[in-house]
Amino acid sequence: MAAGGVSHLWREWGIQSLVLLSFALQVLLLVFGGMRRCGLSTSLRVALWLAYLSADSTAIYTLGHLSITSGGSREHQLAAFWAPFLLLHLGGPYNVTAYALEDNRLWLRHLQTLVVQVLGAAYVLYKYMADSGTLLQLASISMFVAGIVKYGERTWALKRANDNKSSSGKAVGPYELLRQDMGDDEILLRAHSQFAICKSGFDDTKVVMRPKPPDEDSPRLFPFYDEDIFKLVEMELSLMYDTLYTKAAVIHTWYGFCIHSISLVGTSAALCLFRLRLSRGDHAYKRVDVAISYILLAGALVLEVISACRAVLSSWTCCFVLRKAEDYSGSTRAAWLEWLHYYVLSSLRKPLKPANRRLWRGTIGQYNMLHLCTRDRTGLGSKLAAKIGQEDWWNKLHFSGTFCGSDSLSMQQLKGLLFKMIRQDGFAKLVGPLSTMTTRGSFILEQKQAFKGVAKWTVLNIELDESIVIWHIATDLFIWESKAGHEVELIEVTRVLSNYMMFLLVAKPAMLPGRERRTVHLTPSRILETIWRVHILGDEDKSVRASPGSWNKCCVLKELFHHEGPNGSTITQAQREKLAETLFANWSYEGAQQLDSYPEVLEGSRDELYTCASNLAKQLLHLGRPDTLELIFSVWVEMMLYAADHCPRDSHARELSNGGEFITILWLLVQHWTYVYKNKIAC
Repeated sequence: MAAGGVSHLWREWGIQSLVLLSFALQVLLLVFGGMRRCGLSTSLRVALWLAYLSADSTAIYTLGHLSITSGGSREHQLAAFWAPFLLLHLGGPYNVTAYALEDNRLWLRHLQTLVVQVLGAAYVLYKYMADSGTLLQLASISMFVAGIVKYGERTWALKRANDNKSSSGKAVGPYELLRQDMGDDEILLRAHSQFAICKSGFDDTKVVMRPKPPDEDSPRLFPFYDEDIFKLVEMELSLMYDTLYTKAAVIHTWYGFCIHSISLVGTSAALCLFRLRLSRGDHAYKRVDVAISYILLAGALVLEVISACRAVLSSWTCCFVLRKAEDYSGSTRAAWLEWLHYYVLSSLRKPLKPANRRLWRGTIGQYNMLHLCTRDRTGLGSKLAAKIGQEDWWNKLHFSGTFCGSDSLSMQQLKGLLFKMIRQDGFAKLVGPLSTMTTRGSFILEQKQAFKGVAKWTVLNIELDESIVIWHIATDLFIWESKAGHEVELIEVTRVLSNYMMFLLVAKPAMLPGRERRTVHLTPSRILETIWRVHILGDEDKSVRASPGSWNKCCVLKELFHHEGPNGSTITQAQREKLAETLFANWSYEGAQQLDSYPEVLEGSRDELYTCASNLAKQLLHLGRPDTLELIFSVWVEMMLYAADHCPRDSHARELSNGGEFITILWLLVQHWTYVYKNKIAC
């Protein structure tokens, strides 16, 4: 009986439920799709991923179901009218075309699906709408045309994103400098005008910049004002996200305008025709089916209006209007276009503050090996992960954190210190004349005569991931053991960069050049953990004893979903300091200051990376110089520059769908710096 009841319920309400579900998924994608450029929480990201996958499969299944079951009776004839709406849903909202970069490469598969689904919808309309009346037939045709163009728009957007290439050798406008008094909206328009630089970095093509004419006001211009240049780069990456993951590449063209017009007119006409059909009264449609039809029609019209308003008020449109005004410079048309921008578009955009939504999320991932090794292993999550053999995965998820600023170091200060370091003479020689980075620490070590004795093999003769592990541990040891009066900002920024590079190695190895070796840090980590448990705690089983309240039901969910990052309480910092003292005192070679060649201990084994790190820390401390921490900071900056430039471009593009990584921002900033040198613009 139960099975029969479910079967009857599905026959009566299955199609209605599926159509409403398809529409609800479109609304969900529209609301949350645009938030991806600034990053989403894990739960929202999973929900959006499920909605993206379910939207297409639900629409395709429903369309197939309609071809079999609709039109059985006159009262259910409206179900066939819903087929064109499913094509509209397959077209998707304007702010989501691809969830991942790989979706763009599958545009041919979407084209094949387009052909099949259009034929399926045409079959449904032909078979079940023949005797539905002229008005309903015209409404169906209007929605069918709108659905085709919207689905075609999505497929074309995927193709454009996959084929998105800058025109190599094409001359573009001269590099325009920033002014200190520029507002966010002005910086956004400048990001549009210099977007070719960003695109050329992602597809490895070259852009020929036209020389800048002499300007009497040029001395007042300051091209790399700290905060503004980072805003410019962040906005360019946001525009790149639009190009790769939304319909921006199609919407803001003349044929995109035609598609919008056809879809808007077709949906409006369908709503009017459907209303006229019902006003006659000679029908036997069920009330529920009529209500669903109105929901689909009104919903489609609202979504189209929202899409059209966002397209008209977008910065892409503003930039297009200003570019046309420049083309018609001095004419009446130019004056009219400038009036349209400054008095109409700008006034409508001002309360929305669109530039703020294009800025980076402002968080940097953090992962610290000493913090991991001194963790509490009595927690429920750690125990469950150990039981099922997923301890490494749990450690990466639970003990990773983020840095978004602290009392001693804000994100603006971090960016300023980084930018100040890059603008120094040594780095200027490195990133200015050259278009690529070829060193990852050795350049800075060679530039500073006082540090000639430092072991260059740690950044020269081994893999980058091994260098990161060694310098990460050595940085922590040096900071904890150094008695010099370093500036608090310098200590904090050095630690943040060290933890960030370790985070990339552990959580996002695709963002680093070379082979993805996901286990290079595991052996040193386990050795350090054994040292902590056995030699410092004094009892190997002490850390696995059940702690009071560890199974408290009220704390279970909080513990499972809480991220215990390295920027935690003073208790964990005191434990890391204790471990650092032990490592430095007992696990370092004698005469480490003479260690300047590839050690035999690393030949064929990675078990002693932590020992090499202790040796490096002792060697740096032995120098006794007050600027040693600045050297360590410089090495981390050079490592980041090297990793950013040699990271696969697809990895940079792929991370844009998750909010973007700070290393991508740094990479694009260096791209701008390179163009400044190439165009001989004095900073």
